[in-house]
Amino acid sequence: MTAHPSHTLVSHLALAMIAALTLNACATTGSGKVAKLDDPVLATEQFPLQAQSMTKSISLRINPNGLSANQRTALDLVAAKANWINGEPVNVEIVTSSDPRAISTGRMISGYLSDRAVSDDTLSQVSLQEQPADIVTINTVYYRARTYACNETWENITATRDNKPYKNFGCAINSNMAAMIADPRDLDHPATATAVDTTRKADVITKYQKGEKTSSATDDGAKGSISNAIK
Repeated sequence: MTAHPSHTLVSHLALAMIAALTLNACATTGSGKVAKLDDPVLATEQFPLQAQSMTKSISLRINPNGLSANQRTALDLVAAKANWINGEPVNVEIVTSSDPRAISTGRMISGYLSDRAVSDDTLSQVSLQEQPADIVTINTVYYRARTYACNETWENITATRDNKPYKNFGCAINSNMAAMIADPRDLDHPATATAVDTTRKADVITKYQKGEKTSSATDDGAKGSISNAIK
């Protein structure tokens, strides 16, 4: 029995479709070689989450009698920006020469800032060969999350024939996410672990090994309501 021509055509088309699906995102170049198509663009690739930084520096001359009144005033301004109580997300870098007196002065400045609520994980000290021996430089590094100007031009969102992402794809998502991040430094580098973090981690692991709840104990005082708060 001879197959009907239309049935043969349908069979050939079905086989062609199956073969196309098995290529797994590959295409044939002009030379007949199979080339892999580009991977799809993710929302975070065109407009990545980034931290922008700006550095402001002051230079203090080393005095044999310690910090002068003007130098204390300058350091107080740094502490006002960097303290953990109401300061900004900044890092403070103290730069000295390799001279022992300069290093000692740098440590004294670090202690002065620590006494004014500047966290130790915010402070760092480094010695550079090119740094003048009688000068200590204090770099205050400010951070902010980068945001983007989105949708400045209209796009034809129905143009999908090339299967390419729109120019603004991911812009609003990442700009809004950047605006919600409390500490932009987290986008630039991991936060330094402190002794409190180590203690908390050890406490959680110990409770887990004992089969106890790892969450904090319930505060009974927080269960009060307006109806029984005043008696």
